[in-house]
Amino acid sequence: MQTVKPIYVLDACALLRFAQDESGADQVEEILRTAQAGGCRVLLHQINLGEVVYRIGKGFGWTIAERKQAEIGLLPIETAAFSNDIFWAAVKLKAHYPMSYADCFAAALAIQQKAVLLTSDPEFNVLVNTVTAMKI
Repeated sequence: MQTVKPIYVLDACALLRFAQDESGADQVEEILRTAQAGGCRVLLHQINLGEVVYRIGKGFGWTIAERKQAEIGLLPIETAAFSNDIFWAAVKLKAHYPMSYADCFAAALAIQQKAVLLTSDPEFNVLVNTVTAMKI
């Protein structure tokens, strides 16, 4: 019998905490180590990657943002490309819940993949019955 690997979806807040070595970074790092060893999958939606890069760029400059983007590319994170399925699921979430548009993409990806959403953002509390979230 084949064992199903757990799947995690990072939202922008979780990845920023890791990238900037903030509170919760150790939890993200542990999951990334597990992914590197083949014990789980870690996903990040392309929209959320863009959010991470622009926030680092605004706060620290574009040279640092580009360097961080390259570093993120070396991590065992699968970037989920923009798709119609996720797009429409995110639109529906935004229509029904008071969440940022970018967060709706992380939530939609987690729902589609039956994944655990890693976040430090309390905005996801509105989805408590829809998404399994792990607070970091």
